[in-house]
Amino acid sequence: MDPFKVLIEVVKARSFTKAAENLYTSQPSISRDIKKLETEYDVKIFEFKHSRMTLTSDGEKLFSYALKQKHLEDTLRRELQQAPHSISGELTIGSSYTYGEYRLAQKLGELAQSYPKLHIHVHLDNSDHVIENVQRNIIDLGIVEKEIQANMIESTRIEKDEMVLIHKKAGGSNMDTCFVREKGSGTRFYQEEGLAQFQLHPFLVEINNTTLIKNMVHDGYGFSIVSKKTLTPFDKEKLEIIPLDIERYFYLLTHTNKYIDKNMEILINKFTEE
Repeated sequence: MDPFKVLIEVVKARSFTKAAENLYTSQPSISRDIKKLETEYDVKIFEFKHSRMTLTSDGEKLFSYALKQKHLEDTLRRELQQAPHSISGELTIGSSYTYGEYRLAQKLGELAQSYPKLHIHVHLDNSDHVIENVQRNIIDLGIVEKEIQANMIESTRIEKDEMVLIHKKAGGSNMDTCFVREKGSGTRFYQEEGLAQFQLHPFLVEINNTTLIKNMVHDGYGFSIVSKKTLTPFDKEKLEIIPLDIERYFYLLTHTNKYIDKNMEILINKFTEE
């Protein structure tokens, strides 16, 4: 038992025996804890005047410290058990471009509304860089669009996706040129899989932004393979959309040694909820 807590109880009860009863222990145990304090700090804590137990001047100092320690512990306990609306702090998310540009805003908006004091910093990058930053513990949480098996990373599926081939309607598209994401992007892996599925061997133009890729397709400069989730109503009206037999998932990544506090728990629950 904490000797300082024992000291508080002895002073409050004005008796070793009564303190033992209150703490559900034995009187010798109480005596040992008080003796431990006296030995550690080389002081005498109690003295007896006219059969009355009182604190010595050194005992008063130890008792004052014990009360301060108890107050700090009580304050810490209240803060750790605080209500969700008082959640505060900073977290960092690293997201792939596709999820970050087309899916992340809604989640962040809901979090900001529920937890206005929780400040979330977002960095968009390709999947390989996000994975690397999670491994190095530079970011708290990562979101990528390909399944991985990497050291020191916990990976959880959070959302299903599918790939489609897009080109300009009415035969206005150049099918000799395909706009693809840069190497290291999760989307690039599935674009290459889609080209193999259709046995296409076009000239590849790398662009690290899906919106720009779609704009190039709208203007008839070529075609592409993109996530169905990136298509807007305007895209669906103006583009020919061909389903592919390619499904994928977005994955939530955390470092295996990451401490999951209340802030992290809230963040993880938001991205894994149905």
